[in-house]
Amino acid sequence: MEYVQKQLLDAGFEAPRVSTLLTDKRIKLYPIKTVAYKEPDWQLIKDKLYGESYVQRGNDYIALHQAAFDAAERDYGVPKGILAGIIAIETAFGTNTGTTGTFNALYSRMQQWPSTTWQGQAAQLTALAKHCLQSKIDCFTIQGSYAGAMGIVQFMPISLLAYGVDGDKNGSVDLLNPVDAVPSAANFLVGHGWNEDQLKSIARYYGSSVGYPEIVMHYATLLKP
Repeated sequence: MEYVQKQLLDAGFEAPRVSTLLTDKRIKLYPIKTVAYKEPDWQLIKDKLYGESYVQRGNDYIALHQAAFDAAERDYGVPKGILAGIIAIETAFGTNTGTTGTFNALYSRMQQWPSTTWQGQAAQLTALAKHCLQSKIDCFTIQGSYAGAMGIVQFMPISLLAYGVDGDKNGSVDLLNPVDAVPSAANFLVGHGWNEDQLKSIARYYGSSVGYPEIVMHYATLLKP
């Protein structure tokens, strides 16, 4: 935590605010959770997403949040269908965003990971703290996956700081709100080479070129133009 504190103070945050956050009584260690990697069943995912009901869900979701998708397509050049495909796979259109306290998840991973790799988790925790301090929000209300991914587009905190878009101009990026989350995903793709290689930029979103990019691209073709 001394490392996190130093990073925050070096970034210019006031010492009392940093101390209040990093000594909060709600900070706790979660039990170590080890999940063996299992290759996704891409055929099962294809069957679900390409089915009539899921295509309709995608069309309905775009229609429900039309302004956000229109703005993202206009401002970043990323088609609505691509962004809907990412949200479909990541969180089933926002129905599965995670229920783990993000601050404590990252804190636990930082404390429990080996000495050679803890700093990566500390960097994510620092990024989350920066977001909370900048936005003046309670860090302990943010929930996500056990690994620390947040919102309907499942951003890690470092990605939130780098690519988060305040779509409704309210002073904070809320990744549970499509008005912010949809353009944030588009901004991430552009920042990772969308204009040069679309498949590669989608692969960077997921972290692998296998399965995911192809499914997102094809799903987009099934939706209404």
